[in-house]
Amino acid sequence: MTIDYRHGISILELIVYFPTLFTALWMAFHHGFTRSSGWIFFVIFSLARIIGSCCYLATINDPTSIDLYVAWAVCTSIGISPLTWACIGLLSRANDSIQRTSGHALHPLLFKVTGLITIVGMVLGIVGQTKSTSPTEGLYNSKTKAALVLYLIAWIGLCILLLLISLRYQKIEAGEHRLVLAVGVSIPLLFVRILYSLLSAVARKPEFSFLNGNVTIQLCMSVLEEIVTVFVCLGIGLTLAVRPTFEPFQQTNAQEIPASESQHDMSGMQHESAKPEHGYKKRRGGPISQLVGLAVDEINYRRQK
Repeated sequence: MTIDYRHGISILELIVYFPTLFTALWMAFHHGFTRSSGWIFFVIFSLARIIGSCCYLATINDPTSIDLYVAWAVCTSIGISPLTWACIGLLSRANDSIQRTSGHALHPLLFKVTGLITIVGMVLGIVGQTKSTSPTEGLYNSKTKAALVLYLIAWIGLCILLLLISLRYQKIEAGEHRLVLAVGVSIPLLFVRILYSLLSAVARKPEFSFLNGNVTIQLCMSVLEEIVTVFVCLGIGLTLAVRPTFEPFQQTNAQEIPASESQHDMSGMQHESAKPEHGYKKRRGGPISQLVGLAVDEINYRRQK
């Protein structure tokens, strides 16, 4: 079997995603494997594309292997989920920045629910492909179609999150605004990628099939969209400063007082409170007794003046 146009796309993906894999790994270690980093999902996506491309290139020597085609189809189908999760992670980091500056950020549950939808879609997509006897059958079964619908719902949720974050754009810390730009550029590209899969699986347009459809359409509506999304997000990520681990909804507006000054102020307050004012007497008892006693002392003090 000779190398054809579609094999050339797999070679292109290997050339692109090997460097991005190591770049994403470095960024994940550099910024930290936290909830709001998003970089780990670029690692997952790059691995999926590398493994899928290797499986498809392996069909050159074994063109009748159904397992290789199924593995390639699974790796191809799960690409939307990590990219969506990565964009959610970038917006979550911008949301943390808003919380640090103003304390009026979005609730983290919104990001988790949107991400959960993509995970469910990814699981359905994997099950739909692995339970089929051929990649073509896996492309058109109900589980795969349900996965694509969930991807579309998650994409809509991502758009809503971007809109809500954009309304708080002025409250984002300096240097973090570019996160919104990265997601804003990626969202239209993700929609084209999802549309390509929907036209293939739901509308059953044969020219949009990633298995035997038009390769140029696949390149322009799927492969290039993914590459540009990864390049934009990782490129902007390389310019970001490392942020400390941040717990959402913590109070960050209060100024920190040095321990020595705090102890000095506390001791001064205790010292001042220990001084009797107006000749007040120290009394035992509960708050009511103390209040009555203070009232009596105040009356006596005014009489003496």
